[in-house]
Amino acid sequence: MLIAVLLLVQAAQAQSLPLHEQIRETYSFQPHLLNSKQIQEKAAVLDGFWDRVKADQPANLPLLRKELQDFRNPPFFLFDGSMLLLSLSNTPEDRKVALGALAHCDLRDVERTEYFRQVHQFATFGENTTAAAFRILDDPKFKVFIPQHALTLGQDYCLVYMLLPTDPAYWTAAAIERLAAEKDETAQKSLLLLLWYAQTGAADDAIAKFAGTAAAKTYAQELLQRKGTTADAPLTEAAIRERRRERMKAVSDEALIDLDNDTLLLVDKRK
Repeated sequence: MLIAVLLLVQAAQAQSLPLHEQIRETYSFQPHLLNSKQIQEKAAVLDGFWDRVKADQPANLPLLRKELQDFRNPPFFLFDGSMLLLSLSNTPEDRKVALGALAHCDLRDVERTEYFRQVHQFATFGENTTAAAFRILDDPKFKVFIPQHALTLGQDYCLVYMLLPTDPAYWTAAAIERLAAEKDETAQKSLLLLLWYAQTGAADDAIAKFAGTAAAKTYAQELLQRKGTTADAPLTEAAIRERRRERMKAVSDEALIDLDNDTLLLVDKRK
């Protein structure tokens, strides 16, 4: 009862504050530092904030967009506030705002599968997901489980899924640059796999010149040695690339099999 009263008092006080101050007060915590009971208590506070924003959308939507572009705001707001924005507006402009904010949230505060699904969804719309996707390279244990297909994706294939549906011009050069500076072996292997799927001369050169850890260097050599296929491929190289991008909008083991088959067709086409 005491907790309920305190929450009502906090909600009443917050409602009188400008939106910026409401955000600073409402999101003055990090979920990964709280226990289950504390998280449940904070959930009620977050619900109250969402309700207040939704109650006056004409006034609050422009302010919410502005606050999501201020990356000095609390990191959990950058995630939760993005979800709030998308629940109210899913225009290309608002997707870009939300995607930019997601790239600056703290992944320790976010359920990994939810983060993956959100970034992948942006990718299916053709948005530039590079910055948000690269965030997972800082977490060697990043992994998601897709129950519909009993499919577990490690950091490497999460990265591929977050980027391959988009224009490769968004991420190929950035991946080459990141690989040259990356020190973590797991992230190195994820970037090497991504660049192998790119199937471009620049990506091949980056893999061939890679000089990272011994294990990752061996992996790079194995990728370059993968053979093409002798299967008949009447489609053009451009058509195969487009078919891959479309196929990667589905998260399933079947889609991954098709991706590999089409990539091997590209290997053969490029010879």
